[in-house]
Amino acid sequence: MATPKTMRAINITKIASWEYNEIASVSDLVFNPAQPFPQPTPEQLLIKVHAVNITPYELSWPAAPAADPRVVSHDVAGVVVSGPEDSEFQEGDKVFGLMDFYGQGGMAEYTVTTADVLAKIPEGLSFEEAASLPRASLTLWQGMKVQGGGMIKEGDNVLILGATGAVGRMAIQMIRYFVGKDAKIIAMGGAGGEDAKSLGADFLINYREVKDWTEEVKKLGVSINLIFDAVGKKTLEAAIPLVKEGGKIVTIGSPPPKYTGIQGWDEIEKKGNGLFFIVRPDGLNLKKIAKLVERGVVKPSVSTVVEGLDQEKVREGWMGAFKGGLSGKPGSTVVKIL
Repeated sequence: MATPKTMRAINITKIASWEYNEIASVSDLVFNPAQPFPQPTPEQLLIKVHAVNITPYELSWPAAPAADPRVVSHDVAGVVVSGPEDSEFQEGDKVFGLMDFYGQGGMAEYTVTTADVLAKIPEGLSFEEAASLPRASLTLWQGMKVQGGGMIKEGDNVLILGATGAVGRMAIQMIRYFVGKDAKIIAMGGAGGEDAKSLGADFLINYREVKDWTEEVKKLGVSINLIFDAVGKKTLEAAIPLVKEGGKIVTIGSPPPKYTGIQGWDEIEKKGNGLFFIVRPDGLNLKKIAKLVERGVVKPSVSTVVEGLDQEKVREGWMGAFKGGLSGKPGSTVVKIL
């Protein structure tokens, strides 16, 4: 195809710092009608983007941009336009993947990436549904099975913090797959978790409806082998005493525990029982997840679709994604590129 010099995109104009407790805001999300058109290297594929997932906490990421102006959103679904002749993905293939956080994002008409971060979209999935999957599902796969040498095993009882958010809902499904049908899963979150049990949870605790959610967990009498935390800060700190002696804690809460002074974390981490990690692009395991989607083990959860690269609509959608389960809309917020 004859490529234009520019395209439409949404940029982020401020870079956050964990060290100095600085984050960007939705007002730093700006429409750019003249983003430079991406030029693929010989190893890269050019993708026509159809949908991207909003990761609300991207505003707190400190990574410096590989290019300026920086394009946001790294969960991408689209169609291959061009690529290496020997690539497993060819022109016209519908693909999805998690882009490199240190590179450009995908909230634009086109993007470029390498084949090793992509998988083919499972049959029957829309671009919007596909875009909602990579970060959330890879977070669980890597956090439970890859990083830390494997933190979960069949039969483990698990407490999920932030279970009504997009990652939390994915956590319920994938953790049920990992631990088997006889283990107990406790889902703790806000509004919008009414279907948590149908996703695989045994118990649901809405922290907004109880005086002390930790006491409600104790009343269940479940010996907790693992805590998966998608919230961080004070919620994680309150949960630490709930895990059994020698139990594991995996957190993706931002900022990392070492920047928030969480009591008890250093000791857990020193024993090898605590893991904070940032998910990585991973086409190999995304292909495995795609097979789980095809089998119906994992289902996407999209609550809101933002139509087009409209600055105000994107900002509004981003705020909605921030609220997540607090707003009663617990699924992903996806931008459809028109």
